[in-house]
Formats: sequence, structure tokens, C-alpha cells
Amino acid sequence: MGGPMVNVKQGWLRGTIVKSVVGGSYISFKGIPFAAPPLGDLRFSDPQPPRPWTGVRDASEEGPKCIQIDYITSNMVGDEDCLYLNVATTSLKGSRPVMVWIHGGAFIMGDGGDDMFGPDYLMKQDILVVSIQYRLGVFGFLKLDHEVVPGNMGLKDQVAALKWVRENIAQFGGDPNNVTLFGESAGSSSVHYQLVSPISKGLFHKAIMQSGTMLFPWIGTPLSVETARRYVAVLGNEITDPHEIVEYLRTVPAAKLIEAQEQFQTDEDRFKFLTPFRPSVDDKSKEPFMPKLPEELAVEGFDVPVIIGYNSHEGILFLLTPHDWMFEELDKNFERTVPADLIMENPSKVSQVADELRKFYFKDKPITTDAVSDLVRYYGDTYFLNGTQKVVEYQQKKRTPTYFYKFSYDSPKSLTKLVYKSSMKGTSHEDEVPYLFHPLRFADLLKIEPNSIEQTVSDRFVKMWTDFAKTGNPTPQIDDLITVKWDPVTRTTKNYLEIGSELSAGVNPDEEVELLFKRISDIVKS
Repeated sequence: MGGPMVNVKQGWLRGTIVKSVVGGSYISFKGIPFAAPPLGDLRFSDPQPPRPWTGVRDASEEGPKCIQIDYITSNMVGDEDCLYLNVATTSLKGSRPVMVWIHGGAFIMGDGGDDMFGPDYLMKQDILVVSIQYRLGVFGFLKLDHEVVPGNMGLKDQVAALKWVRENIAQFGGDPNNVTLFGESAGSSSVHYQLVSPISKGLFHKAIMQSGTMLFPWIGTPLSVETARRYVAVLGNEITDPHEIVEYLRTVPAAKLIEAQEQFQTDEDRFKFLTPFRPSVDDKSKEPFMPKLPEELAVEGFDVPVIIGYNSHEGILFLLTPHDWMFEELDKNFERTVPADLIMENPSKVSQVADELRKFYFKDKPITTDAVSDLVRYYGDTYFLNGTQKVVEYQQKKRTPTYFYKFSYDSPKSLTKLVYKSSMKGTSHEDEVPYLFHPLRFADLLKIEPNSIEQTVSDRFVKMWTDFAKTGNPTPQIDDLITVKWDPVTRTTKNYLEIGSELSAGVNPDEEVELLFKRISDIVKS
């Protein structure tokens, strides 16, 4: 059996030549282990080095996705043995820029495979793409606030993948000294965590954050050990000792742990879109990934060139299946919706903050099903835009360039409209992803027609993202495709690029929302 071969530290791999959906071909290696299978006593442990093998390992098939509930079918899929990555490149010779993709999915679902993230479009630009898996849900983010399970195993999996890239990527024709980390949603928040973590320093050189920071309330809200105790109680065991908890949880079948995780979310969690297991401070770890609160680390910032941005109507994500009870609850108990990050410094101000938010978004009118578009803005701004704007402001003080964008092309053929069957106007969370990646799972539904606006939008994303990976500048050359120079923010000016059906440069996107959050900050501090 033929096929391209590469020798990594653990042994030989045989890949395949893949025919690209946009013409030509590329070299693919899939299902490469970057850590030991996290099974048995390694469940809930930090990732351990991958084991060597003898002979030639077949790298033609993806490894299993991490065990989870599939968001389309609601079936349980994947496996606990899931720490694998994929490499796609145009040649094994030379030394080309490397882009490492971290998938999203709220830290409870998703995977890095071709189902959603086929590298075909990016391969046109002669770069190397790595897509990685990391443990999700309880397997990746159980926290016992004790060194036995301090938390953040899933984020440490990402570090292990980056270390594997540093050690091996030259064998695939990649440059280990020019690595760009990029991701979307929880994948983008992961990028932010990696940017500020002391244990990730030097493993990558540039970063792209698409609709995700660690300051988002559905990610950054602190996690307590009480969560783990309640979870064990759901499984029918009332124990509090960390050693006993971890020993017990290692005996429970993986599928049962996922089922319990699904049953365990409280109404309050659902109302605030909180998943029960998520990144958290892990200062009890022998090697902490996040030694301090996200807010403290974010203020300190990072010294890496970055692209960061958001989509114009992120909040559609939360209203894909709006229920009448939701509007009734919002109208009666609006205070419940106030995200924890807005009042963390002074929770007693929740009523004043709620009044300010209600006045701004709903003009003090009743919140009914007629207010869907207002609710989209409310959730989009509080759950996505506010955290993104904050990170940009912190980075304005840094010398390394920060390129800020807003994506607003509202295509009738978007992911949200065609796959999630939404009729709401606006560019939703995740809508940019199929312009960068070929989604095999929805290949017919999301097919990009030649010479369409969608084709131009895709070509622009691919060109700017890969030019940034190559040079640190997303628009090194202005031409018929890239029609506008994208300036980074400065200490005094929040420059940004609007990516719509055309490109346009501006300053201070959604300034009235930014001023709202400044007013809220003043209320909380008063």
C-alpha cells in the first residue's frame, strides 16, 4: 500500500493524497496520537506523552471524536480515547507557515475533523493546517480544587498538541517557528486561555480569535468544587473527599458520565447558558494552566500579534429554539439574566444594572415574542461583544499588533439559515466558519457557488487569515480581492475592518454598546 510517509518521534506514519473540492490535491495525515489515551487511571489526569509504535501506522482515518452528545442527532458519539490530531499540507518538503485549529462547542461538544473543518480552502494558500481534539465536558474540566484533579485537563490537552507540533511539524514541511493558533467560539476562548497561560509560552507566535474570549460570562463564570459534589450525587454517591470522588468516577462507564452531565444542569445554568464543566482557576495543580482569575490575566494581556473579532448578530445562537416560557421568565425576572461578569465586583448592584440593560435593549416595554430581535442584540452584546471589546482595549496598550474585525455579511445561504433553519436576520455565531473550511457533513447544503458573493467572502477570509499566518499582516497587498488596508488598533484609536459583502475600514464598532457597558461599570463601582 503506497502513500506519503513521515517519521515522527513515536514512529512512522503513512498518509494519503486527498483530492481537494476546489481542485488539485493535498497530503493528509489523520488520527495521529499526540498524547497517551486518557483511560483508566489516566482519566482526569494531565495528558501524558504519546506511546511509540513499531512498523508503519496508518494515518488515513481520523481518530474518534471525544465522547459527547451530537448536537444534530442528540445521539451519544465518540470515545474517551480521543487525543488525536490531523495534518494537511501541500508538500512534505520546505518549511511553510503552520495554522493550528481549535474547534468550538462550549467545551462540551465538537471535534476537529473534516465533518465541519475540511482544510480544502486553506490548502490553496500553501500553508500547513493542524486540527486537534481535546477532552470535553466532565472528562476535560472536572475540578475538585485539589491537586488530585485541579481542572483544565482539556486545555492542557491543547498544550500537549502544541508541544507535539513543535517537536514534529518540520517532518511534514511545516515551520515550527511560525505557528498561528486559531479557533472559533470555545475554540477561540481556548486561544485566549493559551495566550495568557504560563505553560503555553513560546509554543505559538500569532493568534486568531473568532467570536470567543475567556471573559465571556458563559465561559468565565467561576467553577466551584461544589459542582463536582452535586455531580457525584446525581450518580447516586454522596462523597466529598477529593480522592474518593476521583476513584469512584474512574469506575463509572464513560457513557454514564455523559448522561449524568446532561441531567445535571440546573435551571439557573440553562438560563445563563452555563455548562457545568468549564475552564477554571487551577492553582492547586503542580503545573497550573490558569493560576489566576481570567479577568486578571486578561488585563495583563499578551505580546503576540492577534486578529480578534465577532459576528454582528451572535445572539441568534441562543434563540434558535425560542420558547414562550423563556420570554415570560425574562419579563418577570429580568435580573436573573444579568451575566455574572457585569456585577462580579458588586453583586448588590444587580437591580440597577438590570434596569440599565432593560431600558437600553427593550425600552422598558414588556419582553414578548415580538422582542426577538432585541433579545438577539441583548444576548449578543452581553455574552460576546462586551468580552471582545474588553480584550481589544487591554491589547491597545501593547506594542504587538491587534487587528479587530466585525463580520456582518448576512447570506441567505448561511450555516445558521440552512443547517439550523433560522429565519432571523443577521450574521450569527459560527456563520464565518464555512467560508474558511469545507464542511463535509453539510457539503451539498453549504456548497459555495463559483462567482457568488459567498465565494468572494470565502476567498477574502482565506487570504487575510493565511497572509496573517505567513507575515503577521492580514492585508500586505491591496488588489481586486483585498480592497482595503486593515490597520491594527492603536493606543488611541480602535480601528476595525467590517467584513460584509464588501470590505470597509472604520473606527469604534458598536460604540453605543461600548458606552452602555462603561455606564454599567460606573454603576457597579459607585
